[in-house]
Amino acid sequence: MIEVDIIKKHGKKALGLAEHAHEARGWRARLGEILLEIGIIVFAISLSIWLHSWQEHRHDRARERQFLLGLQRDLAEDLREMREDSAALAWQKQGLRYFRKLTARRPNDSVRYYSATLTATNYFTPNDTRFQGLKSSGGLGIVENEELLQQLLNYYERTTTSLTSNGRGYAEYHRQTTGPYLDLHLRPDQSNLLAVLREGPMQNYLARGEVIASILAQYSHAGQEARALRQRLAAALAGE
Repeated sequence: MIEVDIIKKHGKKALGLAEHAHEARGWRARLGEILLEIGIIVFAISLSIWLHSWQEHRHDRARERQFLLGLQRDLAEDLREMREDSAALAWQKQGLRYFRKLTARRPNDSVRYYSATLTATNYFTPNDTRFQGLKSSGGLGIVENEELLQQLLNYYERTTTSLTSNGRGYAEYHRQTTGPYLDLHLRPDQSNLLAVLREGPMQNYLARGEVIASILAQYSHAGQEARALRQRLAAALAGE
């Protein structure tokens, strides 16, 4: 490196090693030269450190920009999935309520329309590979804005984690209860469907579907947070 050559060259001069024997002088006579050479060495080292820091900063800013651009795409995908999941869960909630109140006079077309809600399962899976990958590598420090970083941590570590946990919990309960109960008691031609749906255990399983309302509220909150984050990312990328 050039600064190493400078240090070697001027270090020797400062120590008097570059002098010929017949030109040797005492250090008092050479004090000004020694201080100048030391100053050159200090300047070379300082310049080298500054250039290295500047290059690292530029590299980090480029990495940050690519990271934030990727997060915008991830959040857009999260919002798309949230809309689809919310619609599916709202339909499932209606179906389970319908079957809880079912009577023999209900039309068969409604039974067929809502039949899939008896076994359907939905829960949110965030697109967080990019975030978790940078976090696990200890690279989240490239995000300069502390407030933005805190928003990201809150979204990925609290909001989506809670939404996924609650949604998966109900989906697993629904999968392990309603479907197996129908398989055990329903005739192959489903002629006793209405009777099975009115039985106590089945009514209890269907009643647990009311938890979907609170899960939908979580979807709404997570969606608002994701949209706010996208706006914040856009402002950060624009340099605001």
